[in-house]
Amino acid sequence: MRKAVLVTGASSGVGLALCKRLLEEDHELHLCLACRNRSKAEAVRAALLASRPLAEVSIVQVDVSDLQSVFRASGELKQRFQRLDYVYLNAGIMPNPQLNIKALFSGLFSRKVIHMFSTAEGLLTQEDKITADGLQEVFETNVFGHFILIQELAPLLCHSDSPSQLIWTSSRNARKSNFCLEDIQHSRGQEPYSSSKYAVDLLSVAVNRNFNSRMDLDEDTAEKFYQNLLELEKHVRATIQKRNHQS
Repeated sequence: MRKAVLVTGASSGVGLALCKRLLEEDHELHLCLACRNRSKAEAVRAALLASRPLAEVSIVQVDVSDLQSVFRASGELKQRFQRLDYVYLNAGIMPNPQLNIKALFSGLFSRKVIHMFSTAEGLLTQEDKITADGLQEVFETNVFGHFILIQELAPLLCHSDSPSQLIWTSSRNARKSNFCLEDIQHSRGQEPYSSSKYAVDLLSVAVNRNFNSRMDLDEDTAEKFYQNLLELEKHVRATIQKRNHQS
C-alpha cells in the first residue's frame, strides 16, 4: 500500500526540494501537494511525474492564511484519504525586513553591538498585516493555519497501530526573545517571523504530547525509557573508550 504524504507550500523553495527528495527515497509514494496557487502546483506535479512516473501526485488547493480555505481543503482531504502517513507543515511567509535606524544607532553605543551585528537581532524589523480572519498574517500563515489543518485532519493521523508523523519547518531565526505568551500573534512586536518560528517549535512539542496521549502512551514510562537510554549511552561510551585504550 502506498504511503500518503502531504506537503504544504510544495510549489517552490524548501517544499519543492522536499517533494523531490521524498520521491527519490520512495518513488511509489502518493504525494499530495498542498498549495495556494493551483497553476504553479499543476506545473510542479507535471515535472515530478515526468521524473518519477510510478509515483502518484495529487493536488489540494489551500491557503493557510485563510481559515475558510483550510476548512475546505481539510474536508477534501478527508474524502480522499483514509490516513496520512506524513504531513510536512512547510508553507510560510517572511515579510521583507527593513533596517531599524533607531536600533542601529542605539546599538552602536551599547554592550550588545557585537551581538547585534552578528545576529541582526533587533536591527531588522518586519511589517505585518491583518488577514480577512482578523489575525496577524505571519502568525496565521506560519502557525495558526497549520494548527487548524492538523486539528481538522486528526481522524487521518491518530492511528494507534501506525501513528502518523508531523514535521514542521522551523528556522535558525526562531528566538525565544521574540516570542511572548501575552502576545502570541506578535502584534506589538517588530519581528513576527522569528516569533512565529519559535511558536512553531513550541507547538510541535505540545502537539506531539497531545497526540501521543491519544495513543495510550505513558509519559512516565517514556521518561524512564529515556533515562534508560542515557544510562546505556554512558555504558557504551565507557566500553568504547576502554576498547580504544586497550588497542
